Amino acid sequence: MTEAADDERRVLARVLRQSLESLGRAGVDRIPIASLGAIAGPIPARPASPAPRPAPAAPAPRSPEVGNTLPTPPPSRPAEPPPPRVERPTLPPPVAASLFGEPGLAEVVPETDRAPQLAVLAAEVSRCTRCAELAATRKQTVFGEGSVTARLMFIGEAPGADEDETGRPFVGRSGALLTDMIGKGMGIPRAEVYIANILKSRPPGNRTPEPEEVANCIGYLERQVAIIRPQFLCLLGKTAASVLLETALPLGKLRGKWHRYRGIPTIVTYHPSALLRNPAWKKDAWEDLQILMQAMGIKPPDRKRPG
Repeated sequence: MTEAADDERRVLARVLRQSLESLGRAGVDRIPIASLGAIAGPIPARPASPAPRPAPAAPAPRSPEVGNTLPTPPPSRPAEPPPPRVERPTLPPPVAASLFGEPGLAEVVPETDRAPQLAVLAAEVSRCTRCAELAATRKQTVFGEGSVTARLMFIGEAPGADEDETGRPFVGRSGALLTDMIGKGMGIPRAEVYIANILKSRPPGNRTPEPEEVANCIGYLERQVAIIRPQFLCLLGKTAASVLLETALPLGKLRGKWHRYRGIPTIVTYHPSALLRNPAWKKDAWEDLQILMQAMGIKPPDRKRPG
């Protein structure tokens, strides 16, 4: 008998014995002989010796796959310097476009037509009786005077006794001080500016104009401004400032800074009559004129300040 047959028999015996032991533990004490083959099952084949495993081949280099590779970062850009700091201008910009480009304002009046138009308006003012008390007590209206091409316009509140007598704005002591402020302080002849008031008639006793009187007369001043087209305004006193700037702030909080009236750069300062009563305020008024002169590009004359 060959060795392979002996091994097969021993395997069969072991399988049969294990099967019988399992049946005995299950309570089976006898079985038919014909069933032994089915119980034992087929004789398992002897496993062959495993073939030696081949050495693993070196992994082939992987080709890059789209979507699985990290993009090469772009070269870093040098940091840009911060933009230069832009200082806010302290001087007002030119005014002509902003003032007369507004809806509802008339077109620019040619220089040759300004004097005739002002004359027509002055005649209209002289006939005005909207304010019955003022029309009854005045000697004459005070329309205004100066250059029709003036870059600068001064505006006060109302004529006084001297103005009512002469028909000219800012005469007498306050007028003389204003003339010095313009001529000696700013170095401009008075004839090169334009001077007017909100009211064209003197209120009795030089009292402050009433709101109804201002409402009746403000249209005349607005037409004067529209005809003359000044580049700058200087408002003299609290009444002129509060009416044209539509503010209730005290004059001390309005002076020393720029405002705008219908787009025109505007400075507020003390009325000459107030400077006569309070000479210490002349220093502040001179500072206001210097702000105005700087914006207008006017060099102060080499003289002592007015007053």
